[in-house]
Amino acid sequence: MSEPAVGKPAAGKPASEPRRFGLDAIDAERAKLDAAKDAAKNEDKRSTARLVALTNLPWLIAFVAWLIWKYL
Repeated sequence: MSEPAVGKPAAGKPASEPRRFGLDAIDAERAKLDAAKDAAKNEDKRSTARLVALTNLPWLIAFVAWLIWKYL
């Protein structure tokens, strides 16, 4: 069985554009992105909060050192 000519639909298939030229692929990718975003939002945020606390630790140490230097 040979392939149909370019631009002519195959027997039994509707005369529409191939999937790669349609918007169905874009909608499918958007759905995947939305699902990934929802999954990322539902992850445990504790590790992020601890990391942020660690970034503030040097400022806290410097502030305590300054208080000790200033008042002792």
